[in-house]
Amino acid sequence: MSAALAPPARASGPEGSLPTGAGPWSVRVVGSGRGRAALELYQHGELTDVLVASRLTPQLLRGARHCPSAGRARHVLAWGRLAADGAAPSVVFTGRRPFRRVRASAEVVTVAGRFWVSWAEGPFDAVRVEHPAGGTAERLPLERVREQGRGRWPAPGRARRVRGAA
Repeated sequence: MSAALAPPARASGPEGSLPTGAGPWSVRVVGSGRGRAALELYQHGELTDVLVASRLTPQLLRGARHCPSAGRARHVLAWGRLAADGAAPSVVFTGRRPFRRVRASAEVVTVAGRFWVSWAEGPFDAVRVEHPAGGTAERLPLERVREQGRGRWPAPGRARRVRGAA
């Protein structure tokens, strides 16, 4: 894992928890016998997404989410693969509020030399990712995360939607 990721901030989270204040997410890198790493993304300690290292796709952005934070702000997270040349993308979270647009460039942390994650806190509803050398920008709306323990989380035993590995 990258040295930039803090040790687990929550005792109940998987290894590689993001720093406190980054929301309910944590990550873990898993190696396979074939030398292909995978990034596991956890939300409230439950597996949400698995991203397998691949140089066959030019896609940088895999997913983006938001969840409530204190006040009107939100915890936001985006993740994906590094470019074929190993360069980390630039990540900008954007949003719209009455009478103004909001945007913020976010710090990008590389994980295991193959993946990246980026997080922020603010009134954002979308993310824009671009290779530092330019090219086509990738955009995604932020997927809403339900709060755990507030009656809006699926009951135990009910199927949860998990995106397949790609």
